[in-house]
Amino acid sequence: LKARSALERLEVGDDMLHQCAALCQKLGTDGLRAELTLLRTTRAIAALRGAKKVSLAHLREIAPMVLRHRLRRNPLDDTDSGERVQRCLQEILGA
Repeated sequence: LKARSALERLEVGDDMLHQCAALCQKLGTDGLRAELTLLRTTRAIAALRGAKKVSLAHLREIAPMVLRHRLRRNPLDDTDSGERVQRCLQEILGA
């Protein structure tokens, strides 16, 4: 209940939406609005953690869970989808 009420006061910068969109674009996610789902989920995890502002740490934490099922499959790629998301996070957001 505290997290739900904190959502209204949670700060989310435009840069966070840009990061979510860049990540989804780089991954070539399937479907529409993956970046908005990612942003909403990132806000939710930040509120649950009691943060005042959404951070890149929240995005890193939640992105693999949100995006794994939205990735286009390459039949020759035997790597785990979570690893693909982690690699793209590293490329886009850095260390």
